[in-house]
Amino acid sequence: MKNKPVLALMFIVALSISLVSRVQSVKASSKTITVPDDYPTIESAITNANDGDIIFVKKGVYVENPVVNKSISLVGEDRASTVIDVTAGLKVEKDNVTISGFTIYDGWQGITLSANYSKISNNKITNTQYGIVLLSSQNCTITENLLQSIGLSAAIQLSYSNNNLIKNNYIESCTEGIQLRAGSSNNMIVENVIIDCQYVAVRLLAEYSPPKWYNPNGNTIMRNNISNSGYGTTVYGSSNNIISNNNYVNNTIQFSANEDYYLTWGGSRSINTISHNYWSDYNGTDANGDGIGDTSYIIDENNKDQYPLIKPVAIPELPDGAGKNGAGDAEPFPTWLIVAVSVVIVAVIAVGLLLVHFKKQKSKVE
Repeated sequence: MKNKPVLALMFIVALSISLVSRVQSVKASSKTITVPDDYPTIESAITNANDGDIIFVKKGVYVENPVVNKSISLVGEDRASTVIDVTAGLKVEKDNVTISGFTIYDGWQGITLSANYSKISNNKITNTQYGIVLLSSQNCTITENLLQSIGLSAAIQLSYSNNNLIKNNYIESCTEGIQLRAGSSNNMIVENVIIDCQYVAVRLLAEYSPPKWYNPNGNTIMRNNISNSGYGTTVYGSSNNIISNNNYVNNTIQFSANEDYYLTWGGSRSINTISHNYWSDYNGTDANGDGIGDTSYIIDENNKDQYPLIKPVAIPELPDGAGKNGAGDAEPFPTWLIVAVSVVIVAVIAVGLLLVHFKKQKSKVE
C-alpha cells in the first residue's frame, strides 16, 4: 500500500512519454514550409509539400502562377506586402485548400477554384480581368477578401457551383460584383459590401447549353450593401431565390428582371422572394411607424418588394481583414507544440514528486 504513490507517479510519467511520442508522430505527418527560407518559390514549396502541410510565405513579391494540387494551407505573412504578381492567376485544383493573406494583381485571373471544401479569405485582388472564380466547386467559403478594379467580368463568379458561402467581402470599382450563373444553386451571399460597379453589383444569370437551360436557383442574397452601381441586381432565368434585407442605395437601376430573350427560348418567368429590402428611391410612407412602407416598392409588373424598409438595414461592419486596410494573417501557431509542452511539464512535475518521495523514504530508513 505504501507504494501506491510511487506507482501512480510512474504511471503519469509513462503516460506523458506516450503522449509526447504520439504528438511527435502527428507533427511528423504535417509540417510547415516557409518560403523563401525552405524553398525559393511558392511553386517549389507546393511541389515538395504533402496533404495537410502549411506553406507560410514571407513578405515579398513573387512573380509566378502557383497551381495548388494538394490539400494544403497557403498563408501569406501580411496581406499588404505578401504579393503574387500573376499572369494566368493562382489555381486551386484539390479539395480542402486554404488561401489567405495575399495581394494578387495584374493578371488575367486572380484565383480560380475548381475544388470542394476550400476557403479563400483575407486576400486582396486588384487589376485583374477576373477576380475569384468558382468552377464546379461545392461547399467552399469565400470571406473577408478585398476585390478592386476587376476589369472584364465579376469580382466573384460562380459557375456550376453549389452550397458555397460568400460573406464579408468588399468589392469596389469592378465591372460586376458577384455573379451566379449556369446552375449555381443554394449559395449564401451575405453581408458583403458592393459599390461602384460599372455594370451590375449582383447578377443571377441562366446559361443555355443545348438542349437545356442551366439556372442558378435557390440562392440567398441577404444583408448586403449594394450601392452606386449601374444595376443593383439583375435576374435572368433564376427562381426560388431569397433576396431580403439588403440595402439598395443610389444604383442607376436598383433591380431588373428583363427576361424577354430567355422567355423566347423556352424559359419560364423567374419567381423569387423579394422582401424587406431598403430602397433609397422608395417614396412611400410609414403611418404606423413599424419601419415597413405602407405600399409596395414596384420593380416591374411582375416583381415587387411588398415590405420595403423605411430605414437602411443595420449590417455589421466588415471584419478587419475584409476592408481596405485588412491585416494579414499571422503565422498559425502550431497547436501540437502547445500539447507537447504541456505534456513535458506534467512529466517534469511527476519526476520531481518521485524524487521527493524517494528522498523521504531514504531518510526514514537512515
